Amino acid sequence: MGLYKRSGSRFWWISYTLDGVQEFESTKTTSKEIAKKIWKKREGEIALGLFKIGSPGERTKFSDLCQEFERSHLPTLARRTQENVRMFLQNLRTFFGERTLAEINTRLIEEYRNNRSQEKSKNNSTRTVKGATVNRELAYLKCMLGFAVKRKYIQENPAVGVKHFDERRERPAKRMLTLDEERQILEKAPPYLRVAIILLAQTGVRTYSEGFSLRWDQVDLKSKVIYLSGSVKTPGSSEPVPLTNLACDVLRAWKSEQGNRSSFVFPSPVKPDRPVTTVKTAWRSTLKEANVAYFPIYNLRHVFCTRLSWVAADAVVQRAMRHMSPETKRHYQLGMTEQVRQSLERANRRVYGGAKVLHFYDSPAPARGESQKAAGK
Repeated sequence: MGLYKRSGSRFWWISYTLDGVQEFESTKTTSKEIAKKIWKKREGEIALGLFKIGSPGERTKFSDLCQEFERSHLPTLARRTQENVRMFLQNLRTFFGERTLAEINTRLIEEYRNNRSQEKSKNNSTRTVKGATVNRELAYLKCMLGFAVKRKYIQENPAVGVKHFDERRERPAKRMLTLDEERQILEKAPPYLRVAIILLAQTGVRTYSEGFSLRWDQVDLKSKVIYLSGSVKTPGSSEPVPLTNLACDVLRAWKSEQGNRSSFVFPSPVKPDRPVTTVKTAWRSTLKEANVAYFPIYNLRHVFCTRLSWVAADAVVQRAMRHMSPETKRHYQLGMTEQVRQSLERANRRVYGGAKVLHFYDSPAPARGESQKAAGK
């Protein structure tokens, strides 16, 4: 370390060695006494390991931000969501690695988006990663960098302007499940899946976080209610879920058949003390045997919402779906074509009555003889 005057500058300068590199810094003062105090202070900070060079964004690595974000953010999330976020963070770490936050810009994030969408899927090597998956990772990257802005590590969030993929191109077309299709699926489904299908279609609970992870102590068959305690998606999701008579009858029969085998309504066949984690293979096989076009099992929640919308007011539908906003249900309503058509027919009857007043063709020309008679008159 040293204190010196630099040629062409009126301020005193100090020099010191940090991490094996000699650094030079202006004290921004012309007073030698004050410059000495600054020099001594810097000397003590370096000795104690408290002094760092550069802005927080230049000193903070992305991997360090991941750890800090994980400690701060994950405890507030549901258990299954935590698992998904950890997977997202691992993929982000693989690409951004030891880069500092100052090195991460919009162009680099777009490069990550494009490269990630070209990677092979872990579950199916013949396919690439879905745009929806990349979008979720980009959403959490944006959340993390927003977290860094709040902590004053960086001044602005470079992920804000990054465009996401259009997920609608990848999703199968949503359509309403007909009664015949439902019967065919139930006939071909294995017993546990048959019970689950009825439960999902009769209650509208979320497939895995609420349906397949359901415990018997959450089911009150006497009061015909399900109490979804523990980790839920939203505050409104903790509202009791009413059970229909059909759902109660099916659950009673299923409980009688299962006995005291497990505390879970749908226990894992391998580990009965844990719930089923996935039914993707069984669901796809069931649809194939039933000769029904594939659709995600989560769409049964859409079916529930649509059927209830036929007969119930919007407020009832919102409560049944346990949504925070009444507008959310519009994303779940399927196959409303017939209901719209019936409403249009009622509107036509009110406007036109029973008279046939609309024609899409011209009236036929009169016969030649009839026109001559009309001319003779």
